[in-house]
Amino acid sequence: MKPVTNALKELLFDSARSTADLAVDVLLDKPELLVGFSELAFSNEYPFDMRSSNVIEKADEICPGFAGKLVPEIINHLRDFKNDGPRRQFLRMLIRYTDSMDEDLTGLLYDACYAFACDPGQPIGIRHNAIRVLNGLCRRYPELKSEIVNALEMRVSEELGPFGTWLRSFLLTMNR
Repeated sequence: MKPVTNALKELLFDSARSTADLAVDVLLDKPELLVGFSELAFSNEYPFDMRSSNVIEKADEICPGFAGKLVPEIINHLRDFKNDGPRRQFLRMLIRYTDSMDEDLTGLLYDACYAFACDPGQPIGIRHNAIRVLNGLCRRYPELKSEIVNALEMRVSEELGPFGTWLRSFLLTMNR
């Protein structure tokens, strides 16, 4: 194992917010470590894939565009992650990129998010973030809105709890 990978694993020793915040500070201070963090994020090695994708997303949130060069790789791997954490974190990050990505990537992202959003077997966090990505894509491509709203309206009666409440209010805003 590479020394950098070992050092990053030691840095990501637990899933606490304080650990993630420290790792984000390290990553923003040393942007060259993005390569190592992304290798871990795409490794399918739980829990380090989840922890490093969380760090990448948080760094990108603090410094918009910081991880933008990873967008094509993220979109191409969205369906391949074995663990939910990287998919959930990267979908949250992709919300910020819906206005700027190229059309081929947009199509791949749309297909993946549409499938995640309509699949009751997906964890709530993934479905929620997928719907938020779709909402961003609708702002860019308004012609997609009716298809997405219709698909989600077919599902809304089966959604219970806080996610069902959120989805109902989301659809009300989409139908305006």
